[in-house]
Amino acid sequence: MDYLDNPIDFNNPRIASVFDEVSYWASHFAHLIFQHLELRPNLNVLDIGCGTGVPLFELAHIHGSTCQFTGVDIWQEALDRAALKLDVYGLTNVTLLKIDGNTLPFPDAHFDLIVSNLGVNNFDNPEAMLTQCARIAKRDARLVITTNIVGHMREFYEIYRQVLTDFGKPEYLERLAANEEHRSTRESLTRRLENADFRISKVIEDSFTLRYLDGRAFLHHWFIRLGFIDQWRKVVDKDDERAVFADLETRLNEYAQRHGELKLTVPMLYVEGIRAV
Repeated sequence: MDYLDNPIDFNNPRIASVFDEVSYWASHFAHLIFQHLELRPNLNVLDIGCGTGVPLFELAHIHGSTCQFTGVDIWQEALDRAALKLDVYGLTNVTLLKIDGNTLPFPDAHFDLIVSNLGVNNFDNPEAMLTQCARIAKRDARLVITTNIVGHMREFYEIYRQVLTDFGKPEYLERLAANEEHRSTRESLTRRLENADFRISKVIEDSFTLRYLDGRAFLHHWFIRLGFIDQWRKVVDKDDERAVFADLETRLNEYAQRHGELKLTVPMLYVEGIRAV
């Protein structure tokens, strides 16, 4: 009962340093895991693309000390942040490693559970990552993936498509279509898992809504700038960028004025597979 002997001291500045927020975006996908993952004891668990520790640390907390967790990522600065949290939390069942998800240098049949929250769309070769997952997964191990799928922020993409249509360069429309379609669908992701010898055991589809006062607020949002703006900029040539985005912001503002706000739909997918024999 050491939790009675070591109360949290809110006067310790290290506590505030790890009491930070999870992005509104990522929290919804992590919630899918916490809501639908069956909890079991005595697991060896891998979190691929753990970043600063979501959902890694919460999974370690809710599973307890009978389970061992390993978080891997290639983003050193995020791992440094995660290491600070790990030290403050005092979790002794978590290990952090800088490892590329396409290689995963672990022994064969090593893990009971592998999770990846919002990771699959960020891998250049998701098939290679899934092949590695199959190799390091024990027989009947579970692989859990959450991701945003094709159709996310469809309201934004429709407006962007209108802007590019009026701009008159068909190649821009082709690039925008490629940007949308690089994400998974339910069918494509389940097929990838099956091709990697995972039997699909659970599929959950859900969605949430992003809300903004107008297009300016949306395009200036820190997380939108972090996760999406660069890819949207690559749709057009540098010389046309400012003209296109000025028109885009204007039309987003007009849309928000007509509808009272700018609401964007984000479909979510939770897929769970079991390692086949």
